[in-house]
Amino acid sequence: MTDINALSFGSTVDMLSNAMTGASMNQTQLANNIANANTPNFRRSTVSFKEALAEAAGVPADSDSLPMETDDDRQFAIGDAQPPVPFDPQPQVDTATQMRADGSNVDIDQESAELAQNSSYQQTMAQLLSTQFSIYQSVITETPR
Repeated sequence: MTDINALSFGSTVDMLSNAMTGASMNQTQLANNIANANTPNFRRSTVSFKEALAEAAGVPADSDSLPMETDDDRQFAIGDAQPPVPFDPQPQVDTATQMRADGSNVDIDQESAELAQNSSYQQTMAQLLSTQFSIYQSVITETPR
């Protein structure tokens, strides 16, 4: 089977794709939290995909300094620049003290609000990704938009 990740349409599409993947992972965790809200001693879990997304983008160098390009992993960046790391968000269990009598730390209102926010974020990323592909399509077919 061909590795689809080897095909890249540029850093913008890669970033939007990673954002959608992270939002999907977060959606799964939030749905799991809601489904297990009444399970005794259940601990909610989260996915900090936005931090992983920022790390995957790297940190650009200071604009006042001369930029230095590297073309090998053995080279190192000069200045405040941080090289990008692979996008790999991981679920994390929230070990906060429970506030419910059954030992669970899931607040259904908080989970529902985060679910709605995450859903809006994911929909926005999908629209932006669709716009990017529309631009590519118009360039490839040479038709005006």
